[in-house]
Amino acid sequence: MLLKDIIGKEVIDLEGRRLGKIRKVDIIMEASTGQVEAIILGSKNNRFLIPWYGIKQIGSRVVLIDNALKYIKK
Repeated sequence: MLLKDIIGKEVIDLEGRRLGKIRKVDIIMEASTGQVEAIILGSKNNRFLIPWYGIKQIGSRVVLIDNALKYIKK
């Protein structure tokens, strides 16, 4: 999967809560390995940091995340 494949997809938890869309290149990567660590959602005032391991499925229009995951507001 390429980064461009997840941009524009809506992020929803397994209980159906909509958290927002992945915009631009809102990711955190580990510099030494190049692995994606987390995605960032939201605006400047309301942001969510979602660890990559919390992503359960990437579909054609949505990204499903674990509903037990604690969203980190930044």
